[in-house]
Amino acid sequence: MSYTIIVIFYTSFEITTDHDIILPPFTSKLSRLILVKLSDTYSKLQYQNTSYKPLRVTVIKDPEGRPVYARGRGKSIINGNQSYSFTFSFQDENIFREIMEKVQTTVEAWNTKFQVNLKDIKVVDQTESLRSESKLYRMEFLTPTLLQPIRPNLKRKDNRFVLFPYVPILLFSIVKHWNQNMDQKIHGVTGLKTLYYMREVDYRLRPVTTYYDGKPVRGFTGWTVFELRSKRNSKITRNVQKLLEYANYFGVGKSRAIGFGEVNVKVIDE
Repeated sequence: MSYTIIVIFYTSFEITTDHDIILPPFTSKLSRLILVKLSDTYSKLQYQNTSYKPLRVTVIKDPEGRPVYARGRGKSIINGNQSYSFTFSFQDENIFREIMEKVQTTVEAWNTKFQVNLKDIKVVDQTESLRSESKLYRMEFLTPTLLQPIRPNLKRKDNRFVLFPYVPILLFSIVKHWNQNMDQKIHGVTGLKTLYYMREVDYRLRPVTTYYDGKPVRGFTGWTVFELRSKRNSKITRNVQKLLEYANYFGVGKSRAIGFGEVNVKVIDE
């Protein structure tokens, strides 16, 4: 069976301003505002009422690459004359063309002018994965993450979220996004057998609350080490490795399109 190769565009932007400014608590508000100015296609897609959009914009990162967002009732502040950044992952070639037409621009918001430069762009395809001889993978949760279990067929419509990266729920979150947006579908990586072929072997997590549009958003941040015990070249191993790499571009869990659930997955040498 042949498949259409669907590529992912991964872009990095640099932002500077000439004075200190307080941003909204969850700073992807600024990232999204900049992208709206750069791409009409993005502006339309972000408001579509669909799940698992092939878009992900991150919060602002400080000069050391640390996410900038308010914890609790704190403030999000960026300093003048310093280099900040954010990244944007997407699949639409129209967005790519529109961004390439404005690699340098000025965006005005909150009575402040932000200088925006396209710093880097990478194109990857769906065949890339975190292939390694090691069985250990470290997933760092950079922004508040909320995972939703598989919803049973019940009349109640209440949402249920989990503050721990329980493997079946974590992989379910990633594979749902993958199958919505990729031509080559992945099956058989969730369910009870997941508990045996991929295990949490170490973690350091903490609950955190931030605010978005004036409403509290609770999630967890920190890191977890997973051990993948399936055979090295098995289909399950290859598929899980693809999903872990995919999560680096599109995140995991609820509201990943606007910067929640941002993760960094790396192989740990044994």
